[in-house]
Amino acid sequence: MYCHLKTVKKWIMVAYLTMLSMSLYAYARGEPSEDQVKAAFVFNFAKFVEWPESALSSANVLNLCVTSQDKMTNALKLLNQREAQGHVLRVIDIEAPEKLEDYACHMLFITDSEQKRQHQWLAKVQNQAVLTIADNLAFIKQGGMISLYTEDSRVQFVVNQSVTQGTGLKISARMLQLARVPRE
Repeated sequence: MYCHLKTVKKWIMVAYLTMLSMSLYAYARGEPSEDQVKAAFVFNFAKFVEWPESALSSANVLNLCVTSQDKMTNALKLLNQREAQGHVLRVIDIEAPEKLEDYACHMLFITDSEQKRQHQWLAKVQNQAVLTIADNLAFIKQGGMISLYTEDSRVQFVVNQSVTQGTGLKISARMLQLARVPRE
């Protein structure tokens, strides 16, 4: 019990320090845009999700695949070459769901411009160890794993745990505690 409590306290401290460092960084650069805040969330997801060893390459690379080009894409590209859990994050643009098979995606961010085709994107990675993320609430209802949304001028996220089960992905308990239930 004591060891478990110590581990939980450690994760809380890591999360607090990460958020504090992001806040100080944002303060130094001025007010961050909503897209920059969402990109910071995506980066933290990379830190608090564990992939099965079979899904990770020996190159220590974590591929963040991004669909299409829109305003969110530029914010996500700033994450390229950042480190998460000992892996270098590589941001990859993907044009169409059919092209997904050409890449070993660990995370898939479906941009707003692809909202009409998000079910096609999800079908390509169904039951795979690919963390799927979008910034619309309809995503969760269609079988996505994490939806980012804005409520009361704050970026929040919701997790669909039933979809993550069976993929081999393990989401930290702390991250699940920070997830919200959006107002209808």
